[in-house]
Amino acid sequence: MKNPFSGLSFSHALRLAFSYTTTWLWPPRGEAIFTWVATSLAEIQPGDVLVQPAAQLTEQMLAQSIERGAAGVVLVGTPPDQSNLGPFDIPVAVITREDDLRLVQKELLALLLDQRSALVARGAHIYTKLAQKIADGAGLEGLLSSLCAITGRGLIIQDKRLGILAHHPPPGLPEGWEGVLRLVSLPEMLPEALRDRKRINPAGLVAVEIPDGLERIIAPVMVNDVARGYLSLVGPAGQLDELDEVAIEQGALVCAVEMARIKAIRETEKHLRGDLLAALLEDNLSPRDARLWVETLGIDPDQHCVALRFSWDAPNPPSRRRLETMVNGEIARQAAQVIASPLGGEVICFYIMPADNPQPDAALVFAEAVLEQAGREFPDVPLRCGVGTPASDMSAWRTSFRQAGQSMELSRRLGVHKPLYFPNLSVYRLLMQIEHSPELIAFQEEILGALLSHESSDELLRTLAAYFDHNGNLSQAAEALYIHRNTLLYRMERIAAITGLELEHPETRLAVQLALQIYRMSGGSV
Repeated sequence: MKNPFSGLSFSHALRLAFSYTTTWLWPPRGEAIFTWVATSLAEIQPGDVLVQPAAQLTEQMLAQSIERGAAGVVLVGTPPDQSNLGPFDIPVAVITREDDLRLVQKELLALLLDQRSALVARGAHIYTKLAQKIADGAGLEGLLSSLCAITGRGLIIQDKRLGILAHHPPPGLPEGWEGVLRLVSLPEMLPEALRDRKRINPAGLVAVEIPDGLERIIAPVMVNDVARGYLSLVGPAGQLDELDEVAIEQGALVCAVEMARIKAIRETEKHLRGDLLAALLEDNLSPRDARLWVETLGIDPDQHCVALRFSWDAPNPPSRRRLETMVNGEIARQAAQVIASPLGGEVICFYIMPADNPQPDAALVFAEAVLEQAGREFPDVPLRCGVGTPASDMSAWRTSFRQAGQSMELSRRLGVHKPLYFPNLSVYRLLMQIEHSPELIAFQEEILGALLSHESSDELLRTLAAYFDHNGNLSQAAEALYIHRNTLLYRMERIAAITGLELEHPETRLAVQLALQIYRMSGGSV
């Protein structure tokens, strides 16, 4: 009995039915519809697809297939040289592997008679194949490579913040792929239905068109009922089909398993590194045990490292967990070698510097990137960062940690929005040692007391600070204050009249600068 339905496109059926790749000797010129599958020339009726061993490819066989009204031919195996053939006005596909003809016929008929059941079976096969890839250690990159081989589409895996974890371009789109990657990384390009990660329909695929004639199907990667990331399939608009949907559904399931595994490994490593830092900072490890532990974590104990400490500076700050996520995200983005761990309300890091460059430049770039990310997410809540002196061996880690704490505290007092590097603290390092000294307070009062008690103290202090910040250059100081140079001269004359200070004397200038530093350090705003 023939299929009672109108049939399927021959090319579409080959794409949906088989778990292996087909190639075309002569592709279909249009929508070649077939309604049944035959395995011998004698059985062919109009609209049938003929399945034959590739070795039997002959001009006579193709001619008879056309004469009997066949919709197409599927050759199984490796065909002989066809340079003397055709082309023929019939689509001919090749499955280049040795399979039983009845198995190929069965797969095509199953799809023809019950497309949904056939796709479910195909999905199960895809899941098994992808799961085996992950089990073999291929990782997310291997998973995407397999999905691309199945679908012929581009694939992208992103984390929950749209950072790209892995990607694989589609055949024929290598040049425009970077633009696609930039586009899908924009938060506004994520469909509204997928933005609340805790309320996403786990089975919900979302299809959206993107520029340059492309379409994107997005599947949430669900772990414990929360979207931990997104798997996207990208192809020509209007051409994505049921196989793409099945493949991305199964890919998202396998991806969830792999991402959960990666997260578990990272959490274990994070706890181990946190325990190491706690033991080192509390001096609970012998030098030998410390070296062994560090080496176990894949870190060279003889490389220079530098301590960094991060902390929110607000009465009601964001969670420390959010700060940890930002720090760990930047570690991953830069592929930096960093030991990071929470400590009280802080997140502390030991940045392992490259063996060929023991300078702290890379660590400072890392710290700056974390502060910039915090500023984007929480523009009204400052994040402070202190950076210690590079430690040449593990015995100096505690010193670098302590210095980072001093730098972070001074950053908080001065309201600095950049990482403060301990060796750059200049005179502040001395002032912090004696900040509670009565002589220090008396010195500030002697130099700045009259100015601090004046009704225009804020304006005049800012003027004095700008004057010193620009090394006495009146034009530059006026420009920084957004005032005319004559206005600056007038203010400087007022400052001299109020304080009795003569700034042309080097000793006086030094005393005023020290007094300003003391005032800033004590929390005064200049």
